Amino acid sequence: MPKIKQLSFEGQTIFCGIDVHKKNWRVNIRNEDFELEDYSQDPCEKVLMNHLRKGYPGASYQVAYEAGFSGFGIERSLKKTGVNCIIINPADVPTSDKDKKRKNDKVDARKISRELSNGALQGIYVPTVEMEHARTLVRHRDRMVRDQTRCKNRIWHLLMFSGLKLDIDKPKQYWSRRFIETLRQIPCETQSLRYTLDIAIAGYLQIRKLLSQTTKQVWVLAEEKSFASIQKLLRSIPGIGKINAMIFMTELQDMRRFKTFDKLCSYAGIVPDTASSGESEKVKGITHRHNHYLRTAIVESSWVIIRKDPAMLMLYKRYCSKMVPNKAIIKIARHLLSRIRYVWTAQVEYEIGIVG
Repeated sequence: MPKIKQLSFEGQTIFCGIDVHKKNWRVNIRNEDFELEDYSQDPCEKVLMNHLRKGYPGASYQVAYEAGFSGFGIERSLKKTGVNCIIINPADVPTSDKDKKRKNDKVDARKISRELSNGALQGIYVPTVEMEHARTLVRHRDRMVRDQTRCKNRIWHLLMFSGLKLDIDKPKQYWSRRFIETLRQIPCETQSLRYTLDIAIAGYLQIRKLLSQTTKQVWVLAEEKSFASIQKLLRSIPGIGKINAMIFMTELQDMRRFKTFDKLCSYAGIVPDTASSGESEKVKGITHRHNHYLRTAIVESSWVIIRKDPAMLMLYKRYCSKMVPNKAIIKIARHLLSRIRYVWTAQVEYEIGIVG
């Protein structure tokens, strides 16, 4: 009886594109020449690995999926098994007009595996677990700030819509106990309106309490050994406090991953979108591709630093002579980001009054 040779794909690479969803994954498998499989499976890394090892034993596997709700857990699980896995920005996957018009899970998974085999995909940066969880805390605080603003706006809308008047001026930012007590004492025509206003005030006080607790936890995190040294350097820059310093640290994480200053600006979103063709060149304004938390913090700090650093104020005035203030502050934000990069990489504190 002839001896049966064992199936082996040793020396070959199997490319796997996954369209990740909560209840199922669409998987497309191919080699360097053509597509091999396309199927749906349960959302589980072990199921995928068992299928690959059973169907293509001995091969090396490369897996890619789009960044989204599933986070970095799949990538970390697959790498523990020795699989080369990358997470990609969905906007960076080359897409034809036909794919856009006939988009579905099968098309998305096939597109990922095809471009992965062509070497056209570049993975995003995957943070350490510690840094990811620190970033989650800082980002959650930002969401709570926005929730607090929404609660305030709901109360103001209720007052205006119901014709309720206040005897004191509206506070610009912080709502004192006296002001909140004034809200509670506003006479309402019906019990229903009284109840609605009280609930809205209670909702605001609850989110304010949670925000205060979260802010204190961010401060505690900032004093930990892994953050303290960079925190001190960043806070030497006028306009950067504990919260914004933590935003810069948790969003940028490792300054060495940005090989050039232009790449750092691109990540932060302090670059223009352009549309050039032939001899025509069109600048569309500041790009829509950006890290929301990072760019917001940089622009916020830029408005402060021009009041505290004479050199930055001089630059701002120079830019304002050529453009509107909102565009000038973006120029200042670029200078500020450059200085953040310098103090971070050179490990030196900021010096006020230096032009350049």
